[in-house]
Amino acid sequence: MIFLDNASTSQMSESVKNEYIKEAENFINPSASYSFALINKQKIENCKQRICKCLNVEYKENLIFTGSASEANNLAIFGSAKKGEEQYIFSSGEHLSVYNAAQELKNRGFNVQFCPLKPDGTMDLEVLNELLKSPTAFLSCIHVSNETGAINDIQKIGSMLKSKQKNAIFHVDGVQAFGKIDVNLSNGLVDLYTISAHKINGPKGIGALFVKNKAKLKPIIFGGGQEFGIRSGTENLPAIAGFALAAEEKMRALKTNFEYVLKLKNEFLKNIKREDIKLNSIETNSPYILSLSFVGVRGETLVRMCDDCGILIGTGSACSSKKGSLNRILQSMGKTKEENEGAIRISFSKDNTIEEIEKASKIILENFNNLKNMLS
Repeated sequence: MIFLDNASTSQMSESVKNEYIKEAENFINPSASYSFALINKQKIENCKQRICKCLNVEYKENLIFTGSASEANNLAIFGSAKKGEEQYIFSSGEHLSVYNAAQELKNRGFNVQFCPLKPDGTMDLEVLNELLKSPTAFLSCIHVSNETGAINDIQKIGSMLKSKQKNAIFHVDGVQAFGKIDVNLSNGLVDLYTISAHKINGPKGIGALFVKNKAKLKPIIFGGGQEFGIRSGTENLPAIAGFALAAEEKMRALKTNFEYVLKLKNEFLKNIKREDIKLNSIETNSPYILSLSFVGVRGETLVRMCDDCGILIGTGSACSSKKGSLNRILQSMGKTKEENEGAIRISFSKDNTIEEIEKASKIILENFNNLKNMLS
């Protein structure tokens, strides 16, 4: 098996797995009042400090653990929502956990606006500039596209927002950015930032939301008052410990991993260069994610053929690949119906090898040729 769907999930590193298992033996509830529980509570605080350091911010009770990045995104959106006439702006390139939450806000009567994408997959800042002339309560923008790897300039977007709507809340979905490109929240422009463990060789079932000002966020889960009363539920210490270690490992190897993955991507592109294979990702995108259109075939069929050969790739986000409809993000980028139908997503990891890339590209091309011949 060659796994090239690393944007959907990643394998736990051995050190993270060992840390997870070690803390799994520690069954004491961190929210209890006896001494062993207080020790576990302090472990969680320590993990928060370590993760905040990876975000280039000082920990000041400003990180909230959740059960997933999807939950963190929902907390950011619904926890910030307040009835009124002000608009809630979302980029058209958001992950479904943001996009569907935005649609639900709209169903509840909120003034929701979507900002389109440019052909390169980033948010159209000229349109955003026009949108920001109207009173705005909230803006959400993905940092790195989970479909194409397009990188939004969150510093520039944050500056635009705060200069025009200084009290608006700025949320960034940083799931595909954290641990892969430099993330620096030290200038205070970002109010809410979502991260996930299982995208960075950490455990599943744990996400987090950086919150600059907890007073502006309402809970959406009610219970025992954990996580400053904003996200109730018994803390998942094994996953939290694994998350912190995975984040630190990624930060230490950030530049090395980036350069290695870029080499893998370039090798793949060299091997599949053809006129009937169109790139939906540009050179300046994150090298971890590559979107391609195999013109003349259906991407989902090509994915299944590759699966039969032990090459695991995707047609796009794992959360949307089963929907059977055209990719809305590629549509927003202006891709044709044929390009959209033939789209697949390759996502790389430090755990992949050049040999795997050479083998995978060869098999993908063979399957593409066989499929085109079958259809001709």
